[in-house]
Amino acid sequence: MSGIIMNVYLVAAVVVIALTGAAMAAILAVLWRKLREDESMKREFASIIAHKFRTPLTHIKWSADNLIMSETDPYSKRSLADIKESNEKLIKLTGTLLELTDSDDAAVSSYKFERLDICSLARTAVEASRKALHEKNLFLSINCAEPEIFVRADRSRMEFVLAALLDNACLYSPPGRDVSVAVSAEGSDAAISVTDNGIGMAPADISRVFTKFFRSKEAKAADSEGFGVSLYLAQSVARRHGGKIRAESEGSGKGSTFSVVLPRVN
Repeated sequence: MSGIIMNVYLVAAVVVIALTGAAMAAILAVLWRKLREDESMKREFASIIAHKFRTPLTHIKWSADNLIMSETDPYSKRSLADIKESNEKLIKLTGTLLELTDSDDAAVSSYKFERLDICSLARTAVEASRKALHEKNLFLSINCAEPEIFVRADRSRMEFVLAALLDNACLYSPPGRDVSVAVSAEGSDAAISVTDNGIGMAPADISRVFTKFFRSKEAKAADSEGFGVSLYLAQSVARRHGGKIRAESEGSGKGSTFSVVLPRVN
């Protein structure tokens, strides 16, 4: 969110200078403070941004599909496929952002629940994130405690949740560290845990980390452009599956573990 905040301040400064009026500066300050304080305005802001993203992202998808079909050079074809994959992730994120304005019942009605092997789901997420972690020189491993553990879930949305946790680990881990994914059964539940050796969290921040637009001072220092919404969105999706995400850390600089916990099914 800080990148957007900075841009708004810059635009406000230009307007104030152009109009050379203390009154205008005061008006802009009040409007910005209201935006930061009013949750309904934040929600509306997210909805507007998501709607504005949807059309150009769809056009990019169509163009990428057409170019991939006509391209013969293997390297160019691979690059176009990467563009398409990244674009599809943004389309999924846009859809999830739009769900912020829906009630839980309305959002869940669009979910396509199916019986899924959570180990297979985790492996797919790991492979999708492996390139990004490799580029940062992070070592990624996965361990499934049992061959098959089943849950009832919407595949696309759970892939979004796991991607958010893996992106979080990648973003806040210094190069050369380990990131591990573990799948296990916890009584009547199943859990996918993503553990990193990154910036960690202060005890006071753990209870706030899933709050919309919250970012710790350590997170802001590591990534000044973050929005503070990915973990909030991931938690919302998990809860709409009848599950949750829990956060654990021994403190600042001591890494973190985020675990997606979902009800098991036979």
